[in-house]
Formats: sequence, structure tokens, C-alpha cells
Amino acid sequence: MTVQELLDIEKKYIGEHRNAHWIYNQIGERVPSNLNEDIRFLEDGLITKHYNPDGENAIALKEYGLNDYEILMLKCFMGGISYAFKWNTYENRNKPIPEMCEGLDRVLDKSPIYDERNVLYRFCTIDDRADFQEGEIFHASHYITTTKDNWKWKTNVYIITPKKEGTNARSLYKLNNHGNENQVTFKRGTDFRVTKVKKGKRKIIYMEEI
Repeated sequence: MTVQELLDIEKKYIGEHRNAHWIYNQIGERVPSNLNEDIRFLEDGLITKHYNPDGENAIALKEYGLNDYEILMLKCFMGGISYAFKWNTYENRNKPIPEMCEGLDRVLDKSPIYDERNVLYRFCTIDDRADFQEGEIFHASHYITTTKDNWKWKTNVYIITPKKEGTNARSLYKLNNHGNENQVTFKRGTDFRVTKVKKGKRKIIYMEEI
């Protein structure tokens, strides 16, 4: 897929849903008819907003071998629509989700391998699993985004020990340190072993990449 093809898909979706009609759900709430569409994120126009081929860091990113499409996927992933890439299954997803994820896969393949050998933190959102048992193998079909920093947020948290050799963790912050978040992302399909679960007002879940 090219950048222009993706922009055209977004433009077409926005046009088709400019006057989206409303329906009532099962509990009587009035909601937009496309509420549950997996490509609903397109109507926000964020892909077009993130496309800036002459931006200040475009040249630097191209030094990593990224093309315009891959740079755009990196900016989308780190700039407010990471949820568009996160699915428990990628089968039968509507276009352009598969193509966007393939672009992000290439970005991760070209990104610096995380080699600092320190633990990584994921401060969980509402859609992250927390019902783990010690010893369980967690196959993450989606990308797992973490940070090098312990922000001490009062959410459930994964504390992940990457593999010393052959890790799937990639130091995206070295390409674009969006918001100084020091983001490190594991490729989709990475496996982790749950080594310890601390329960309380929040869960602290220790994992090691395998």
C-alpha cells in the first residue's frame, strides 16, 4: 500500500460517514451506527494529520531505512492512534488495518533492538489483560508497548524482563521519542511467561520474554 492509497481510503471513509445516522443499542442508548466498526478511527482524519513527508525528523528516520509509508505508520502508532493497531486477532480485519500493521512490522524490523537489559513497564489500560496466573504463557497477538521508566501510575502494570539475546523489543524512542515516553515496543506475536502476580488495589504482573 502507498501513502496516497491510505490517504484516499481515509478520505473516502470520512466522506461516507460525514452524516452518519444514529441508532439505539440494546440498552436504549443513542449511538452512531458505525460505533463498532474496526476502522472507525479513520473518521478522525488523524492519518492525514500525521502525514508530513518534509517534517524535521523525516530525513533522520530515512537514515534507518524507513520509507514514507513506514514513517507515517510510526507517527500514527506513537501519535494517538496506537489502538488502531491493537487487536487480539488480525484475521478478517477490514482494510487498511492489515496493511497498516504490515507497515508497522517493517518499522520494528528496522528499529534498534532494545539492548539495555533493564526491565520494561507497561501501565495497563482498560483493555489489557490482568487475569494471569503464575507460570502462565502469555501469547501477545498484538504489539506490546512499554516504557523504560517507572511512572508509578496507580494502574495494573506489567513489569517485563526482555530476553538477553534475540529479543523482540525495539527501541522506538531512538527513532521518535514522542512526549519523552522512552517507548519500547515488542513485536506482535511475542511470548511471555508470567513469573509472579502481586494482587491488591492494582495488580503488578511480572513477566519474562521467552
